[in-house]
Amino acid sequence: FTIFYMAKEGEECTFDSQEPEVYKPVKVPFQKGVGQKFCQASGTGIDLGFFALDDLNKPSPDEVYPLVISAEACSLPSGTKPHAQITLSVIEKKESEQFLVKVIKQILWIDGVRYELQEIYGIGSSSTSEFDDDAGKECVICMSERRNTAVMPCRHM
Repeated sequence: FTIFYMAKEGEECTFDSQEPEVYKPVKVPFQKGVGQKFCQASGTGIDLGFFALDDLNKPSPDEVYPLVISAEACSLPSGTKPHAQITLSVIEKKESEQFLVKVIKQILWIDGVRYELQEIYGIGSSSTSEFDDDAGKECVICMSERRNTAVMPCRHM
């Protein structure tokens, strides 16, 4: 995992901090496996007090993101291009004075091809409900059959 602060996308899905002398990327190695937790060492982050909230809660016009997290597969066969999942985020300040990370965009970089993950509208409400009926799970076009297809480019089910 690599954590970038105030970073912008470059060639071939690479990311660079726009002020590398101040916001050095933090690399954190992980072993293969599920259920692992990340805990950043004290003093390795950035002091959010140095930023105007407008610099943190949205990407800049030239698409500099306050927080970028890149998870890259390290043990790939020789000659294989890198595989990574990149999460581009902003940081919002809540009324309780706590900061909250909000995901803006996710990218998959597989075999040299960039894929941007898109939300599929309606999929969230199709999860199991308290009742076992089909209410709200019908197709938004015919309104009678169950959802089974995403319509592009609008991504409705």
